[in-house]
Amino acid sequence: MTVAATGWRARLSVYADPSVRAMLLLGFASGLPFPLVLTTLSARLRQAGIDRTTIGFFSLVGLAYSLKYFWSPIVDRLRLPGLSPLGQRRSWMLLAQSGVIAGLIAMALYDPASGATRMAWLAVFTAFCAATQDIAVDAFRIESTTADTQGPIVSAYQIGYQLALICSGAGALVAASGYGWTTAYLVMAACMGVGLLTTLAVAEPASSGRRGAAFDPQLMQSTIARMRPRVLITAIAATLLIGAVLAGALLSAGQKTNVVVITFSAVVAVELALLSMLRVARFRPALEWLTGSTVLPLLDLFTRNGLKTGLPILLLIITYRLNYTTMGVAANTFYLDLGYKLDQIALVSKIYGVIMTLAGALLAGWLVKKLGILQTMLIGLLLLSGANLFYAALAHIGGGLAPHSAPGIEWLAAAVSFDNIGNGIAGTAFIAYMSSLTNTAYTATQYALFGTLWSLPAKSIASQWGRIVDHFGYPPFFIYTAVIAVPALVLIVWFLRRPTVATTST
Repeated sequence: MTVAATGWRARLSVYADPSVRAMLLLGFASGLPFPLVLTTLSARLRQAGIDRTTIGFFSLVGLAYSLKYFWSPIVDRLRLPGLSPLGQRRSWMLLAQSGVIAGLIAMALYDPASGATRMAWLAVFTAFCAATQDIAVDAFRIESTTADTQGPIVSAYQIGYQLALICSGAGALVAASGYGWTTAYLVMAACMGVGLLTTLAVAEPASSGRRGAAFDPQLMQSTIARMRPRVLITAIAATLLIGAVLAGALLSAGQKTNVVVITFSAVVAVELALLSMLRVARFRPALEWLTGSTVLPLLDLFTRNGLKTGLPILLLIITYRLNYTTMGVAANTFYLDLGYKLDQIALVSKIYGVIMTLAGALLAGWLVKKLGILQTMLIGLLLLSGANLFYAALAHIGGGLAPHSAPGIEWLAAAVSFDNIGNGIAGTAFIAYMSSLTNTAYTATQYALFGTLWSLPAKSIASQWGRIVDHFGYPPFFIYTAVIAVPALVLIVWFLRRPTVATTST
């Protein structure tokens, strides 16, 4: 008995490590801004009288998290003037956290009823700073990890992140219910001080900035040799044509074209930069870096699996989270439209729901070990699709969009249980699946690319939820979110018949 007790004390003693405690607080700082620029913000916008279509477009703010891969090399390599004594990781963490605090204060002081556009830009700025913080914190976590503390550090980060979701989800809604949205966002800005103080207190990792992937020079050169400028010229022409068509369609409908012009101009600028790298010798180092960061990881995936298997793998990554992401951005607005109060949503969705997600994640760990990754992904996706249909039934019971017609709180608890347990299982299994696909030579780059591949389409499609609900109502919308899971279900079944090709890593 004494030996067993000693063993447990030895296992738990690692959590007393200062780096583990620090990661708990940094995980909290990473998770705190996420609801405040997405789900919590949607509830605030709805109470300000913003229409659902506009709120739906606000979900595009989340693209900052999806696109962070593209500016992560700057965070990884550029030293910040004036802050460099703090070290590469801590200086970027401090700058990003300061930006998040400034963004939240600005969002607190601005009334979205005065105009949604300005609030959108404030949310974009805050999300950009939050995504930059994630890049720096992830690098800090990896470089601070030893073999003995790897598990506890990751666990501490996840616990801190989930606690932050409760704070900025349930906590912000409760604060808004009692004291108003301005106070709620100011309190959340103050809570970000936890991350700021932790960054100042921790030590810079000894290995900071010295990690990097070594690419095969011959493979690099042969890959660049196969690149053709005419392909990029064709892509530029196609981008200009599509942008002109969309802008013309918007103008004919009497709508603004600012977003389309800015977006397509940015795409053309990137394409022109790539074309310059191919044609101008002085840009060769930049081209080699870009090839090693984006092209070789994808090429490796197809080299190991072949085109006939590699393409279905990418399609599964792209489609697997479509149904949950599309439904998730609509949740708070749906609850409010049914007639539930903010404190009810906070208790059931933001506290109880997070607990259910953690329970689903723990169950997923057992299921992956017992059944396998793909089987667990299938179970999670089926549960999520079933939850979407349950939401459709709840919308029907609540009388569609009729105000003050909320079903009993037990109906909301049942829907949240179904949804969040399914998400805990599906999300955990999906992370395990993407991790199993990575080659140890490209672990960071391949995983980051996988994250972009699934989140960009999912969040882009999710931005249209308000338009769909306004035209067809909530029940058809939730049926639609269940149906868009079908491609992923088909792909998983296809892979289950060929289990050796879906999870290959080196």
